[in-house]
Amino acid sequence: MAEPLSVLRALEEKVDPAHTAVIVIDMQKDFTLPGGYADQLGLDVHAIGEMAERLAGFLERARRHRVPIYHVMANYDAEYMSEPMHERLLRHGQSLYCQSGTWGSEFHPGLEPRRGESVVVKHRYDAFHDTDLHILLQARRVRTVIMCGVTAHACVDSSARHAYFLGYYTVFTADLTGGAPSPEAHRMTLASMDALFGVTPTAQEIVAAWQRRSSS
Repeated sequence: MAEPLSVLRALEEKVDPAHTAVIVIDMQKDFTLPGGYADQLGLDVHAIGEMAERLAGFLERARRHRVPIYHVMANYDAEYMSEPMHERLLRHGQSLYCQSGTWGSEFHPGLEPRRGESVVVKHRYDAFHDTDLHILLQARRVRTVIMCGVTAHACVDSSARHAYFLGYYTVFTADLTGGAPSPEAHRMTLASMDALFGVTPTAQEIVAAWQRRSSS
């Protein structure tokens, strides 16, 4: 069978700023700072903080290359949660998190949306489920989404899979995703993503592709 002429194969083609968007998932204090929900679960928020610093630098490079950025914010107020979501918290002895008006729901310092950057509020792990994200991306004729944020094995993974199902080229950043319970869990998430749903380059590789594109 002949290959469709429009297939994007090289990373440089996939992440062309003309048709690419960066999706930042759940970079909120409950997941990134000491004292938040992730810290209470025993996750390594120090490592997440280091990832957040890399992400801040990456977003600046995206802005220079005029790649649109979409910030996804989790809101898990009780009124929006399903019975299975409540059951999971009860089963694990966990409290509500990412609640409206709380410190934990705020964006990580330095990763606040800039003027003109869209904020999408979600009530499930999946950033596309019952949100306007797909509509916003389609309006800009986006073909490729670069997925960043937390947690790699849950919300970023769920959103990346849905992006693939919707027909987007999915770029799941290896070093701009975090929050998995162990390095091995992160590696397994990347391996699954690379095998089935998208590609898993580093931030440096993406920026280098942008630079090559802009100089060609």
